[in-house]
Amino acid sequence: MNEEAYNSFESYLNNEMSTEERLDFESKLQDDSQFRESFELYKETSAFLEHKFSAETQDFKKNLALVSKDYFSEEEEGTKVISFKPWYYAAAASVVILLGTWIFMKGPTPEYGDYDQHENASFVERGDADENLKNAQDFFNKKEYRKAVVSFQKIQNLDNPEHQYFYAIALIETDNYVKAEMLLNEIQHGTSIYKNKAIWYSALSELKQKNVEECKSLLRQIPEDSEDYDKAQELLKELD
Repeated sequence: MNEEAYNSFESYLNNEMSTEERLDFESKLQDDSQFRESFELYKETSAFLEHKFSAETQDFKKNLALVSKDYFSEEEEGTKVISFKPWYYAAAASVVILLGTWIFMKGPTPEYGDYDQHENASFVERGDADENLKNAQDFFNKKEYRKAVVSFQKIQNLDNPEHQYFYAIALIETDNYVKAEMLLNEIQHGTSIYKNKAIWYSALSELKQKNVEECKSLLRQIPEDSEDYDKAQELLKELD
């Protein structure tokens, strides 16, 4: 398909033509059966992918344009004529099949919910004097994260890496990403046993926000001796 023909299909479908251009296009659809068939094929496959695989549609269109370029020719006979070649069907169908196969083999994009199985907090013994910390722990373990966040916020000196770690998770769960990242960064630059775990949860925070490249970059920073290393490698493979 030459550039003019490809653009005409796109312009027509996107209602970008002037009234005169639209009438000329529709006239050609009526008079030229091969042109009409090629347009219908493009429209149907494009609409299908828009509905089923909206995130992949632009890739499909790029592939279709490249394949089509070899199967449409332009002839000069006073005016430009688009000559449709029958074996274009096979080429276009191949693009659809290959793209569809790639999508299904790739599988669903991993989500934060696939990895949000948190360990229980256990930093307060029964009878501990800090009621807010005890409440934060209990709410966290019950998965009542908003209540846990409120309890953490009432603690005056929250400088313990373990407390910061669970507070950050509760913040991620309640979409308070900026504060969570501040806490996790502080832990990462420390020397506690939660240092590598903080990197893992920073990556999960980015995953929840759909920041795939940032997530992958953080996952690559998790060392092999970390207990989250295997999960990080698994997630990396699914994201690639």
